[in-house]
Amino acid sequence: MELKRLFTDPICALATARGVSATATVRCSGERILERLLPLLERLEKPKPRKIYLTPFKVKGEFLDEILFVYFQAPASYTGEEMAELSFHGNPIIIDRAMEALLEAGFREALPGEFTRRAVLNGKIDLPKAEAINAMITSRSETALDVARRSYLEGISTEISTFREEIVRLLATIEVELNYPDEVETDYTDLGEKLDGLLESISAFIESASKGLRIAQGIKTVIVGETNVGKSTLLNALLRRDRAIVSDIPGTTRDTIEEDLNIKGVLFRVVDTAGIRASHDAIEEMGIQRSLKAIEEADLLILLSDPAGDPGYLQKIDLEGRRVIRAANKSDIRQIDGAGYDVVISARTGRGLTSLEELMVERTLDLTSIGEQIIVSARQRVCLQECLRYLLQSIEAIEERVTVDIVSTLVERAAKSLDELLGRNLTEDLLDRIFSDFCVGK
Repeated sequence: MELKRLFTDPICALATARGVSATATVRCSGERILERLLPLLERLEKPKPRKIYLTPFKVKGEFLDEILFVYFQAPASYTGEEMAELSFHGNPIIIDRAMEALLEAGFREALPGEFTRRAVLNGKIDLPKAEAINAMITSRSETALDVARRSYLEGISTEISTFREEIVRLLATIEVELNYPDEVETDYTDLGEKLDGLLESISAFIESASKGLRIAQGIKTVIVGETNVGKSTLLNALLRRDRAIVSDIPGTTRDTIEEDLNIKGVLFRVVDTAGIRASHDAIEEMGIQRSLKAIEEADLLILLSDPAGDPGYLQKIDLEGRRVIRAANKSDIRQIDGAGYDVVISARTGRGLTSLEELMVERTLDLTSIGEQIIVSARQRVCLQECLRYLLQSIEAIEERVTVDIVSTLVERAAKSLDELLGRNLTEDLLDRIFSDFCVGK
C-alpha cells in the first residue's frame, strides 16, 4: 500500500497530559528507532522487547533524567512498527529538553492521531476500531464511555461486512447479465425484493446503532416556554452556575444557549430557548424561529410553565410522539396544584430539581438502552446513509425499468460506501478527516 510507505519515518510525541505530574510518557514509532534512541540511553546496548529498563537519559552527554524505557519490536506493537515508550519525571522543562534531543536524533513530532493512523495502515486495527479508541479518550459521560468500550470490544465491522457481502452477491448477479446480455436475463422482481430486504435491514441497523452516537454527543434537551417563565433560571439551576442572563424583562433571551449536563452518567445537551410569543421585534422573532427549530430537533422537551401565565404558545408546537416533561415553575412564590404536570419546581430555590433530573433520565431510557451494535462517529452514520441512498435509487431504477448498467452502477456505489466505512479504500484525505481530532500522542 503506497500510503503505508509515506508514514514510516521515526516519530515521537508526549502521550500524557502536559503539566507537572509524577511521570510523563513519550512515545516513539517508526523504522530503526532503536539505533536513534540508544545513544541517548546509558547502559543499554541490546534491550529485550517488552522488558522495562531503568536507565539514565542523557542530552549531549549530560544527565537529564532517570527514566523507565520499554521497547516493542515490529510487528508486535500498537503501530505494527518498532516502538518505544520513555517515562520521565513529569516536569515540562524535562520533557521539552527530551523532545528537543529526540528531534535532533532524527525523529519528527507526530501528527494528531498518527500512532493510531499507522496502526490502521499496518493492519493492526480497522478504521471503526480506531474511531472507538478516540471515542473512549474523548467520552464526556460514563454512559458514553461504556458505549465507546463496547464499540471497541464488539465493533461493527462484522455486521457491515455481512451487508457488503450481500450487496456484492447482488452486484455479481447483475454483472452476469451485463457480460452475457443475450444468454442471461436478470429476474428484476427477485432482485428488487432482495434489495428491499437489504434496505430494511440496514435501516433497522442504523436506527439501533445510532443510539451510541446520540449518547456520545448528548441527548438534546430543549427548555420551552413563554417569555419570563424562568427558562434561563432553570438552565442556570441545572448547571449549578450562572450561564444565561436572567431578567424580569420579557424577551431577554434572544438566541438559543446550549450547555452540557451530566446526570447520573448520561450526557444531556440542554438548550435554553427564546420565549415563544407574538413579537414585532425582528431580532426577537429570529430568536423565536431558532427556538422552534431547536424544538423540532430535540430528543426531549421540558415544557416549563407558570400556572399563572398563558400556555397559548403550545399551539405552535406539535407534541405528537415526542418525549415531554411538563414542569410547573415558581412554586416559591405561589401554591401550585400539581394536576396536569409531571413535576413542580422552583428554578430559583432549587425545589424539585432532583425530581426533574430523575424524570429526564427516565424519559430517555429508550435512547440510552443500546443494542449489540453501536455507531460512535458521524462518519460511520453518513457512510451507512449513503449506502441506503444508493440502494433506494437502485430500487427506483428497477421499478422504472432503466438499463441494467445504471442499476449496476448504483449497487456498486452502495458497496463502496460500506468500503469507506470499513477503511478498505484508504486515502490521505479520508485519514486526515478521521484523525485530525485525535490527540497527538495517540
